[in-house]
Amino acid sequence: MRCWLILVCLCLPAAAVEKAAYDSNGRIIALLSQAEDVEAVSNLVAVLPTGKRIPLQLRRRDRRGVVRQGRELAWSGDFELPDGGKGRMEFKAEEDSSGVRYASTVTAETPLDVDGIELTLDLPRAVFVGGKVTPEGAEPLPLSATKPSDPVFYRGDTASLRFDDSAGYISLAIGFGEPHAAQAVDRWDAQGRSFQVRAALKRGAFNAGESASLSASLRLTNTTPAQPVRLTLDASKPRYHFDGFGGNYCWNNLSPVSAYTRKNLKLAWARTEMKLLQWDKQRDNPGPEIRADLEAMRDFQRLGVPYVISIWWLPERFYTDPYEKPRMAHFRLIKPEKWDELLDLLGSYLLYARREYGVEPDLFSFNEANIGVYVGLTPETHAETIKRIGAYFHKLGLKTKMLLGDATGPRDTHKFVLDAAADPEAMQYVGAVAFHSWGGGTPEQYAAWGDVGEWLKLPLLVTELGVDAAAYYTRSWDSYQYGLREARMTQELLLYARPQGTQFWQFTNDYALARARPDGTVEPSARFWLMKHFTDLTPQKSEALETASDQRSVLLTAFRNGNRYALHILNLAAGREASLEGVPDAEWRVVETTEAASFQTQPALRSSEGKLALKLPSRSLVTITAEGAPISTQ
Repeated sequence: MRCWLILVCLCLPAAAVEKAAYDSNGRIIALLSQAEDVEAVSNLVAVLPTGKRIPLQLRRRDRRGVVRQGRELAWSGDFELPDGGKGRMEFKAEEDSSGVRYASTVTAETPLDVDGIELTLDLPRAVFVGGKVTPEGAEPLPLSATKPSDPVFYRGDTASLRFDDSAGYISLAIGFGEPHAAQAVDRWDAQGRSFQVRAALKRGAFNAGESASLSASLRLTNTTPAQPVRLTLDASKPRYHFDGFGGNYCWNNLSPVSAYTRKNLKLAWARTEMKLLQWDKQRDNPGPEIRADLEAMRDFQRLGVPYVISIWWLPERFYTDPYEKPRMAHFRLIKPEKWDELLDLLGSYLLYARREYGVEPDLFSFNEANIGVYVGLTPETHAETIKRIGAYFHKLGLKTKMLLGDATGPRDTHKFVLDAAADPEAMQYVGAVAFHSWGGGTPEQYAAWGDVGEWLKLPLLVTELGVDAAAYYTRSWDSYQYGLREARMTQELLLYARPQGTQFWQFTNDYALARARPDGTVEPSARFWLMKHFTDLTPQKSEALETASDQRSVLLTAFRNGNRYALHILNLAAGREASLEGVPDAEWRVVETTEAASFQTQPALRSSEGKLALKLPSRSLVTITAEGAPISTQ
């Protein structure tokens, strides 16, 4: 199967090299090169007559925002100003070898009382401070570390602006095609700090039906020298037990992508949804969605894969405010007098699953109850819920234990579980601790979750491993750069949170790692192969070993099961030489994935005297494995 998959990948047409990354609102969020990304962020901004600046390219509280046009780099959406003025906006990006051409258009649906609408680009101050900006045909201006007398340190008509860093390695040319009114601003406000470029689509008010457009070409050059990296492994220091990698199969298990990943990725953990809305009406004859879920659970159980079952929605009668809020409303509360009926509904699902399919989930949770997606619990009611449901499952003779937390995301959310963790009655029903990684966190925030699991002597799971919780709106996850962000988060979670298992969101067609063609066949994406490094090349039920890297753009994790080793090396910058120290002397198989070629087996390498020399391609994941290697204890 592995050889067949590699053959398929090699036969697929090579995708063009990405030049930018975009978020769920069509904003540029990074400019890409073969070296490290530059986090330049675009936006469309309305300037009110008061001078107040209103970002337009964002998702509103009603969840509305821009819509992507299929898989094209094109987006459109509407906006409304504080005074009720309304308009439409359109964006289109075109990428080629020279860079990105980003076009913005605004059309007023009603009169717009504004001083203007601008395209802005925020450039990372840390990259360019001490450098210079050069308007076309003018003298360079310093990008000073000190506050200028006027934050708008350049204003004028120019066909281009060129930003250069102090070392002369990184430059960004911003072109407008012809002289255009532009400003450069030393910005530091509550939202952040940057060097900001502002270019007006139009100055002054808009009449109803009036349109204005601006196209900007962005050309990034990054010749930062690639320094050799020193990596070290201390195989004498196992850090924690690691079951392995897995994924969520909560929605869309009827999709061919779900079947494809179950067949072609090696699972160590999984997670499904308990679809109570359907089950409440289909107890006597479950429909295709529930049957697909139960069949997936049966696959997991046959393979010996432990799994979680989680609830998102309850039937309306179980809420304190039934039929009063939309389905996607957050933090709805369970009606106290409905608890016995709810327990019966939960138990009937699990007893049916055991009787008809021979399956019993290992763990149960309410999804993201700390923020109420979509049942809300406080730390106190979280503890009470664990006791109530845990005791009921025990009474029914079910093996399913309670999952502590299942909270989103990692930023100090461990506090949500502390009340339950301090309650001995609740903890007798708990089988594991879990959090979701959306949005990421600091090493200290990740470590806090690892500390909770270690303190309670329970496995820690990352039950939703994901980068951007809004990416699904416009498929902004469908890129190699997004896959590198996922790989980076995976490495950081392994280094700091110390989980015993991860469940990627998802292994179905939601945040899909593969694409279903119209004929029903499945095409793996580059992100699929990055994931396959982790799922298939890491020995399951292994020890995570101590590692170190002397460069922040290169992350190393290592695992051992007996005499089988796997080391994952993620290089987020330019290609470079790597020296790896502390490895057992053995023959090491090398598999690498880059944007241009996925899951490629390279010539084997032989370590000598505990050292190994490697070449790391730019923006790559390289995994080296050895079997039969001596077990290092010194």
